[in-house]
Amino acid sequence: MISAFWRRWLLPFSALPLLPATLFNLFAGREVALLGCLLGIFLPLLATWLMRRGRKGDAARAAVAMGAAAAIVAALGAGAGPIAAVLLGLGAWGGTSLLYAEIREAPAPAEPPPPPGPRPLDDARARLARIGDVAVDFPRLRLLPVAAAIAAVLDEFERRPERLAEAKRFLAVNLDGLERIAARLSAGAEPPPGLPALLAEMEDAATSLRTRLREEESAALAVQVKVLGDRLRGEGFG
Repeated sequence: MISAFWRRWLLPFSALPLLPATLFNLFAGREVALLGCLLGIFLPLLATWLMRRGRKGDAARAAVAMGAAAAIVAALGAGAGPIAAVLLGLGAWGGTSLLYAEIREAPAPAEPPPPPGPRPLDDARARLARIGDVAVDFPRLRLLPVAAAIAAVLDEFERRPERLAEAKRFLAVNLDGLERIAARLSAGAEPPPGLPALLAEMEDAATSLRTRLREEESAALAVQVKVLGDRLRGEGFG
């Protein structure tokens, strides 16, 4: 029995007899017959490519290509009548289908998953990154600790998407203010005397908010533990 590997290479060899016929029709100026020969060479090569790809349905497509090649060569290249061309095409299609019926086809590749969309606070993180670039030029000012404290608060809010409205209010005051300060400093403004105290206050506010958010989660967990413990004891499992 011919292996599946060699059966894939039988298709292009079926077009070899058309090479001298193509040259003859070319020099003889028989354009219709030349077109039939060219299509008779191209379609088996297409069928070979389909079989080498090996996806689901490619064997059926290759059989159709071989049937079309036989019908076109018979009708255009050999000048056969339509009935003879159709019969030869059906024979080539059926023979190719039987030849490759046992070859296993690979399933079609799965569609790649869509890329994840932007998170609600990605814009705020990008703004913090730009503030960090400015803060490098002002090491004496506590811009970086404030930005880090705000970033920590963003981490807490991302774990609680139901509180994004509160996050937006926090950012409208703290991040917007810090961004304006960084923009003025990068434009050449001299830090006023009260700026260090303001930055320390902003850092403390962000740290306090993060602490409060964690304490609320801890309190909620403690309540859940107590309720679950009471239920277990009430059901006789404790």
